[in-house]
Amino acid sequence: MTLPAHHQDTQAQDHHAWGFADLALLIGSVVPSLLIAALFVKLLKPVLPSQGLLAMLSQAVLYAGILFGLYLVLRLRHHLSFWRSLGWRVPFAGMWQTALTGPVLALALSLLGYALKAPPGSQFLEKLIADRASLIAVGIFAVIFGPIFEELVFRGFAQPLLIRALGVFGGLLACSLPFALLHGPQYNWSWQHVLVLTLASFVFGLIRHRTGSTAASTLAHSGYNLTFFTALFLQRNSL
Repeated sequence: MTLPAHHQDTQAQDHHAWGFADLALLIGSVVPSLLIAALFVKLLKPVLPSQGLLAMLSQAVLYAGILFGLYLVLRLRHHLSFWRSLGWRVPFAGMWQTALTGPVLALALSLLGYALKAPPGSQFLEKLIADRASLIAVGIFAVIFGPIFEELVFRGFAQPLLIRALGVFGGLLACSLPFALLHGPQYNWSWQHVLVLTLASFVFGLIRHRTGSTAASTLAHSGYNLTFFTALFLQRNSL
């Protein structure tokens, strides 16, 4: 029996897959990346008064450092292609349906948050978009660069490893919990928001698993963030 192309690619990736030692090395790259990002902020803060723009630039430096660490792990330890090994494949099956998944998921989870009486959204984010430059920077980062980074790291690298160790459901859940907790400070650790983010992450992971493509989960993730950011923008400008 001939498997679909994305299942063949996934099996090939599993054959030469990385392990938990590689995951530990990636986590270890976070500390030097944070230090470099902090130095970057210190150097630019006197000449860049825009808080949101500065925050996004420092975030970009942090993400670039972690991705470089991931690149080194894949290339030096396993001699793998960065994008292909992480499942970045375009086109993929069901692209149009996937594009709609993000906004639909955002609306559904908004209703769930309302039913759970979740506190108001991220005040941290609202403070970041106080000026036009910050608004543009945060929007671009939230819709494009953030989802690409998070999907490559969580769904492209960590998820296949966790699924092999814990099974599909356990792997998806184990990948979703740290994803949600990573965003917890933005919502003052509201359990309702952490739950919603865990569910959203689980859906992104399921899309990645079913399609074999991190580009697919990134598209859904971007649509999800775009929906929430648009709602925040409209609410902010209506006040």
